[in-house]
Amino acid sequence: MNPFTKIDQEKLLEFISLRQKNDGGFAAFPSLPHTLQDTFQAIDTLSVIENQLGGDNLVDSTRTKETVRYVTGSQAGGATGSMRLQYFIAEICRLLKIESRLIPDAIIYDSGGETDYEYGFHRKYFGLPPGDQVLDVNCLFRRKHLTCKDLMFFLKITSEKDRCTLKNKAVDWLRKCQNADGGFGFYPGTTSYIENCHYCLESLSILGQLPQYDHKTENFILWSQTTSGGFSRNIRAAPFLDSTWHAVRALRALQRLQDISG
Repeated sequence: MNPFTKIDQEKLLEFISLRQKNDGGFAAFPSLPHTLQDTFQAIDTLSVIENQLGGDNLVDSTRTKETVRYVTGSQAGGATGSMRLQYFIAEICRLLKIESRLIPDAIIYDSGGETDYEYGFHRKYFGLPPGDQVLDVNCLFRRKHLTCKDLMFFLKITSEKDRCTLKNKAVDWLRKCQNADGGFGFYPGTTSYIENCHYCLESLSILGQLPQYDHKTENFILWSQTTSGGFSRNIRAAPFLDSTWHAVRALRALQRLQDISG
């Protein structure tokens, strides 16, 4: 059964719409200013819901003249932004079918404090090589503080050969990240949060392997939806756009895995 049919879609859409500002951008909370990250996550969430539940032009409904002006203005002023910000702008343009100007190589080398694997992913997105050191499969599990987010970005940028090489070890490590509540921690033995469900399930989806407790995972994600319609990091936290985006992306990855398993 499609897990997306179990969410409160009406409340979720209301939650997102309340966070669109008059100038077209989206904010983490209605009283806060907009950010490019929140704008990307709001529109991408609507895109997933539209694809999974057949929503009526959910993404197009956000393409107001104010939003177009906000995004095109961000492009014009984004020359010194980090690669992560450039990625958000490019993805918003793709989702809203706004022309995205090519970005000269010279202006997208700022990592903006990203981890090397996330930075490598954004470099690859813009057609730049991630870097040989980043792709050294032999160093991956030697990292002192490897997180599930690191692993997901590594799997997205590495070769199919390297994925096969580390598959068994990676799957075992990811399953150890899962807790009895069905959620996932940053690494084995840590507390469950919704963003970790996204990273771990996306990684398992790339590797084509189910989590240890897939039904518990679905429940952990669904129970994170609050009465406001948004999702929280866990059942005790407040809902925000980023945790809502992580939840929807986690459900999408889980659905792909369930489709594979039949």
